[in-house]
Amino acid sequence: MEPTDRVVLDSSVILAFYSEIDQFHAEAVRAVGDLEQRISIVHPYVIQEVATLLTYRLGVEAAGQFLDDIRSATNVLIPAVDVEKDIAYFLRVNRKISFTDIALVRLAEELGASLLTFDYQLRALFRRRT
Repeated sequence: MEPTDRVVLDSSVILAFYSEIDQFHAEAVRAVGDLEQRISIVHPYVIQEVATLLTYRLGVEAAGQFLDDIRSATNVLIPAVDVEKDIAYFLRVNRKISFTDIALVRLAEELGASLLTFDYQLRALFRRRT
């Protein structure tokens, strides 16, 4: 698949970036570095998920740093939530996968963006759908 100028980020990449002990940390640091000239799309569901998991895994300071970084980034787009579209897409796909993951696939398809994830199930679903 050809890279686009826009990429939807999954929580797996962001969590790995902020956690030095994550098995994908080095890969996440490289990937985030490669995104500097692209527009990163971070769904509000992902922001909620990452802030929560960082709070429990690394503490409130780590979650606060992530939230500050997201708010101050110049190349990050946070799209509006469209729950009705997400529900319709979730029901149409009809697979055992998280609602957030389905929303990310729908968003990437709708925007013609690529999807950056370390989640094999999500990556496989995105490839099948595009």
